[in-house]
Amino acid sequence: MGVFLKKIMAALLLLLVAVGLVWHCRFSLLPYFCDDPLPLIERHFSSGGALTDRHGKILRVFADSRGDFSVYTPLASHSPDLLQAVLTAEDRNFYRHPGFDFFAILRAAWQNLTNKRVVSGASTISQQLIRVVDPGPRTLSTKIREFLMALRLEGSLSKAQILERYLNAVSMFGNVRGINMAALLLFGKSPDMLNLAESATLAAAIQAPGRLDPFSQKGNLRLLGRRNWVLDEMRRTGVADQSACVSARKLTIPSWRRPRPFNAPHFCDLILAQHNPLHGTRRTTIDMTLQNLLAGTLKSHLPRLMKSGALQAGGMIVDSTTLEILAMAGSREYGPLAAGFNNVCIARRSGGSILKPFLYALALENGYFPSYVIPDTMQTFKTPQGEYQPYNADRRSYGPVTIRAALGNSLNISAVKMLNLLGIGDFCRMLVELALVSDKPGAAEFYGLGLAIGNPELRMLDLVQAYGIFTNQGNLRSLKFFPDQAQSSMSIISPRTAYMVFDIMADPSARLFTFGNPAFFKTRSMTGLKTGTSTEYRDCWLVSLNSRFIMAFWVGNFSGAPTRALSGATACGPIFHDINDYLETRYQPAPVSTPEGIMRRAVCSISGQLPGPNCFMTGYEIFAEDGNLPEICAFHRSAGEGHDLPADYASWLKYRRRFLDVDPFRLANQTETADPWIIKGLGPAENQLRVASYSSSQMKKTGVARDVAIKIVSPHDGDRYVMSASHENYALLRAIPSEPVSEVIWLINGVEFIRTPPPYEAYWPLAKGLFRITALTESEIAAEVEIQVEH
Repeated sequence: MGVFLKKIMAALLLLLVAVGLVWHCRFSLLPYFCDDPLPLIERHFSSGGALTDRHGKILRVFADSRGDFSVYTPLASHSPDLLQAVLTAEDRNFYRHPGFDFFAILRAAWQNLTNKRVVSGASTISQQLIRVVDPGPRTLSTKIREFLMALRLEGSLSKAQILERYLNAVSMFGNVRGINMAALLLFGKSPDMLNLAESATLAAAIQAPGRLDPFSQKGNLRLLGRRNWVLDEMRRTGVADQSACVSARKLTIPSWRRPRPFNAPHFCDLILAQHNPLHGTRRTTIDMTLQNLLAGTLKSHLPRLMKSGALQAGGMIVDSTTLEILAMAGSREYGPLAAGFNNVCIARRSGGSILKPFLYALALENGYFPSYVIPDTMQTFKTPQGEYQPYNADRRSYGPVTIRAALGNSLNISAVKMLNLLGIGDFCRMLVELALVSDKPGAAEFYGLGLAIGNPELRMLDLVQAYGIFTNQGNLRSLKFFPDQAQSSMSIISPRTAYMVFDIMADPSARLFTFGNPAFFKTRSMTGLKTGTSTEYRDCWLVSLNSRFIMAFWVGNFSGAPTRALSGATACGPIFHDINDYLETRYQPAPVSTPEGIMRRAVCSISGQLPGPNCFMTGYEIFAEDGNLPEICAFHRSAGEGHDLPADYASWLKYRRRFLDVDPFRLANQTETADPWIIKGLGPAENQLRVASYSSSQMKKTGVARDVAIKIVSPHDGDRYVMSASHENYALLRAIPSEPVSEVIWLINGVEFIRTPPPYEAYWPLAKGLFRITALTESEIAAEVEIQVEH
């Protein structure tokens, strides 16, 4: 008998040794008996997910390949009460067992045998996770496979990693997966904000989410009972104190489903279109506080805009340094009303004057300076489509204006003249570099001089990115949708040019001519502003920028219908003011720093040139230290309070004399102006003869009988006129000498037609044929054009 017991003891010992060896080598042996669970888990989380704002607030949840909705959440973002409740309800020995709970198996077997039915399970959290990611029929072989794969899982991941994946994969209500999404739909909270009662409720629902559905009356009652059981167990096991559990039992469970998060819809649509497919939780650059501010402000201004025929509005707020998109509203409201599903931020709309800062940036890069004077006077230009004459928005011309005043007041005539000086091709290439227009063959010819005042159709997205060069030392940086997104950068203009253009846009005095000083343009920080209005007031734009934010706004109609005289200033200005007032109060933007190489110099306030001894109105302007400086003032070479202008302004001065008895502006050399309609012969005969009877001796008395260059600005060489039988037909003859002269002699086919004093204009009656028109100064320097006249 003793020998027999010894043999049994030895056999048991050998068995234990064998089991120990097998257990010790289980991670080496398990690959021969079951699949690796990690690829299954990775596949489960490989689709679907959510977009959040920069602070983690959910913007939108998108379904996975199975049609389920979930938001992957780190373990640390779940409340301690939730973790304790889940472990109490599903796996109390989770941190002590190796993947299966031997004592739970014995307990479940005994309860099921005594009740002669299945009343209790023994699956651990590890086994449940396997069942979720690799579902199968509930058979013995499936149970064995889950058992083995759970053992293998325990050897591959830590307990915290297993629990994290379980909480994100577990099935909840309907097509909802994970605790985060369930908490949002049931309680409107994130998992880290759940209290004890809410935590116990979600933990209770895991057992049978279909039967314990809180959104049905019976399911809600069943879930309430299960929740109270979880609370009692938590109290009994000491993981929750009695008073907290008693209070938690008094709370009811909501019976209505909250809607899934649907924030920043146009932004999310754009991301999904550009980065599809997405999986997992992706943190974006959106700030929901600013997003709600933008959307709410746009909506609040809708009644005002609708009175003027504008049904839609949109905008963007971008970090001016990082170019991260903080807010985007593609319409007044995302929905079918007024085509609100459209996103104006990516729609191509006519920009009006919104491109002028880039034009003048190109001018500064080419040696011009902010005080350079442009003649804001009427002029026609020859284009492939015919003669083109630009007008300012108020149909006025302002004479001598500096680049600062031309940009600040958004003057169209000055912009077209500057573009004509710089060359359409060079400006078009700059806009291509800025990604504002596409690089198509013949683009410069297609847009023509209208490129300066808004011919191209632009996207707000590209426009905001391009304006970033003025707050980033001339570097073009790509917009960022995600904080970790790679960003491209390319130098477009110098830091000095970028600052000078920004300084002009931020100068309230520079825009007084046309905008005045409206309350909605007043800011507490240095803020650059630029507006744009397209033809027939269809598109109204405003872009603002300071050291913290770049903002862009658009008002109009997606159908292209015109508004009732809304402009970029009147439509978008009040919207900008409301948003900027909040941003300045909260963020207090600092002044934009001045780059090295910028200096201030005194200049004449009229000519923009360095002041001479007779300049009685002076101010200050900024210049690049290594750039060009203006000459000594040519407007005040003689003493007095008048301003002597070159011949470019003759027509402008003639027009002013109709309304002013005393005009401080005059042509140099005391040259007088005359009316071209009288020169044409429509006035009294004695006036016509007097004007046309200047002699060479009279010219020489003025002291200007010297080499004076001249150009004909109307008509243009190669112009073709078609006469009308319904009215008289005349052509405007207009020339501009390089310096003021007493008269210009006009020859038609070599025969003198007329002599014109300033503004060197006359009207010539048309006749059929080919004509050579010559403009001649006393110094016999001539300009010549040929035109064709047909019936």
